[in-house]
Amino acid sequence: MSAPAFPAALPSLTRVTWAQPDTGFHVASRAGEFVGYVDTTADGHFVAFDGRSTAVGRYDSLAHAKRAVLSAGSTPCLPLYGIDRQLHTAAAACGILAVMLFVAAGTVVPAL
Repeated sequence: MSAPAFPAALPSLTRVTWAQPDTGFHVASRAGEFVGYVDTTADGHFVAFDGRSTAVGRYDSLAHAKRAVLSAGSTPCLPLYGIDRQLHTAAAACGILAVMLFVAAGTVVPAL
């Protein structure tokens, strides 16, 4: 009898890894996915940002800022509604049109 198959660990249950790619800049990831970051200001405070690079708050300690990133990182992305969805659709259509024009220009230019 084989062991029951369980789904991969949920992102909220996996360990968060912090990296410091630059002085005063700390980046959080969970199972390879970006969670957020903390940036240090010139006056020594710490500004926490969520996974969408939205400021969460300003803190006196790095530990408090990291906790804020993790709290903000646990909220799921909201679906697009209304005008956001329309703008997203319009942007996608413009991108497709641009690719089509690029391809068309590539076929016309060699013929000249």
